[in-house]
Amino acid sequence: MATIVLSHALPAQGANDCATPTPISGLGTFAFDNTTATTGSQGQAYVTCTDTASQTAITNDVWFLWTAAATGHFTITTCGGTTIDSKLAIYGVSGCPTGEPLACNDDTCGQQSSVAFDATNGSNYTIQLGDWPSALSGTGTFTIAVDTQPSCGTATGPDVIVGEIQEIENEPAAGTLDAISLGTTSCNVGTVWLNWFASTNQHPAIGGTLYRYRTVAGAGRFEQIGMSWLKHGFFALSNNLCCTNCAATDGTHLGVNCADPYSAFRNGNQFNLGPRWQVNAHTGAFTYPPANPGWSGTTARRCEFQSSDVTAGNGERYFGECQYVTPDDAAAGNQDNNASYRELSVSGGPTDWSFAFAGGTQRSLSAIRAWQLVDPLVTLNDVHVPGDGLFVLGFRTTSLGGGQFHYEYALYNMNGDRCAGTFSVPVPSGVTVTNVGFHDVDYRNGDGEGSVNRSGADWIATVGGGAVSWSTETEATNPNANAIHWGTTYNFRFDADAAPGVVNATIGLWKSGLPASVGTNVEGPGGNSSSFAFCAGDGSGTACPCGNLSPLGANLGCANSIGSGAALVATGTASIFADTFVLHGSGMPDSAVLYFQGTTQVASGAGATFGDGLRCAGGTTTRFGLRVNVGGSSQFPSGLDPAVHVKGFDHAGDVRTYQCWYRNAAAFCTPSTFNLSNGWQATWTP
Repeated sequence: MATIVLSHALPAQGANDCATPTPISGLGTFAFDNTTATTGSQGQAYVTCTDTASQTAITNDVWFLWTAAATGHFTITTCGGTTIDSKLAIYGVSGCPTGEPLACNDDTCGQQSSVAFDATNGSNYTIQLGDWPSALSGTGTFTIAVDTQPSCGTATGPDVIVGEIQEIENEPAAGTLDAISLGTTSCNVGTVWLNWFASTNQHPAIGGTLYRYRTVAGAGRFEQIGMSWLKHGFFALSNNLCCTNCAATDGTHLGVNCADPYSAFRNGNQFNLGPRWQVNAHTGAFTYPPANPGWSGTTARRCEFQSSDVTAGNGERYFGECQYVTPDDAAAGNQDNNASYRELSVSGGPTDWSFAFAGGTQRSLSAIRAWQLVDPLVTLNDVHVPGDGLFVLGFRTTSLGGGQFHYEYALYNMNGDRCAGTFSVPVPSGVTVTNVGFHDVDYRNGDGEGSVNRSGADWIATVGGGAVSWSTETEATNPNANAIHWGTTYNFRFDADAAPGVVNATIGLWKSGLPASVGTNVEGPGGNSSSFAFCAGDGSGTACPCGNLSPLGANLGCANSIGSGAALVATGTASIFADTFVLHGSGMPDSAVLYFQGTTQVASGAGATFGDGLRCAGGTTTRFGLRVNVGGSSQFPSGLDPAVHVKGFDHAGDVRTYQCWYRNAAAFCTPSTFNLSNGWQATWTP
């Protein structure tokens, strides 16, 4: 789901004659110069190259012979590499073309061009690169990359992605603020037209954000420093970029396999931008026309950032992200691939900075994925909220020496409407926590309920009660509280005098509803590395009985009749003499649920089909008793229940597995009337 470039700029200029094209191979960025090139007769009259002005010609063209070093899907683009009005074609032959090109393109990103095509390892392909007729020639570069984007036409329904972040407009700084605007080209890689009706709430809303990676006191930090208001779509062109065979429309839809460009100028046109607070990114619903509070200055509503948040020359790296939100894409369940990022370079400053592209667009990857690219020791967990959107929790532990460790967490809300209002990491007693920190991103220009900015108050940090916790005001207290709303990433950090182990971090949801929180395994100080989830119903082990998979990496059981999988997580300590171990189940119907213990993992943790789900906890089993879920959730123990080790007859050193069995709709999947959660394993200590 990303465009991967494996090499840097290579010397190549291009031949004026297609019979003797300049040979190139592999992936990377190549130079061209068509300043003195002439226009031959070849490649000038192919229907595939018909542009919006009904012209087929590629003038002042230069030619390259590219040898594919692998079999796959590739892109060639001049986006970000030149200022000329380029036009580009790729042919499946060596030398002069003998028929229609595999792909041809005029304007994909502003006046630059991109083509996508399939290639076979060892085969030769001829590239024709020139000008749109009557345009001026010049110099520049083009990039060849392997494209691992979502396959065109495989997602059911409309599926819009950011196919290219193709242009940067550096806005003039105003006081302490600076801003950029990012141009985008969207692609519909689905099977159905995407609605694009102007002056309604049935079109995409498009936003941009800015991220910074830097090292502080020996530990890496990946932080969001900027955020734009939203461009509202008004007319969809029918270009090619991600796919071929665009099914053109009249502009009220983005056709199947089609691409539509918006320049940085359009995406940054202050008069036409709307706030984020009126948008539900999970459903794609938004208010139209959007709120329009007063504004002033060159940076307002654009992707604004504090000039002081940008520095250069100390290993910092910057990334721009763009995201599309639209109702019919969300209704089809395709909203989790709508953001892409691209690395940026920076110069100038210290008040007025200038950004440029430093890498290719990474399609359908949110910017937080770049943290793992910069630092391979970073772990990223996808956390799906049942009935709502996607969070991504990244974490990294750094040894500081002298028995001290830095714990860094970044929580990104891609499209969750319920937002996050608390975050907690367990800490055992006796561990000393210092340097507790927090970082967020600012809302400006009236982006909040009632056209009043959402709060910028830092979350309150608390060390105690067996955890390091952060929280903001509740929704009831302040509808404009500083919750982690969609499209934002907040950071949590601290130092501790304990080495990392596996703990279960808790994300508390800000808006009311069930579940009230979701959890995921992370590294934390002094954690129990032998207490963890296993046997998810996401296809990573045994397949679910009827294709009812849960999202990959979410640590849920097989999907059930309410559209989610059941989650089993454990909190507390599995200790015989200090048992605070509690099993929490969520994501289930309001039905009977049985918590039980096993002595082994079924099929070495892969599980075995059982009812509508997978049996994960096996061996000698002990039933803990029935519960009735309320809001899909329950726990054991509760009330007057005995501790888990008492109910399970456990002793120090015992390895035990746990699971939830629950009633489910008879007509949902198999003829059975039950399903199961994921499994959880713990090793009991003295």
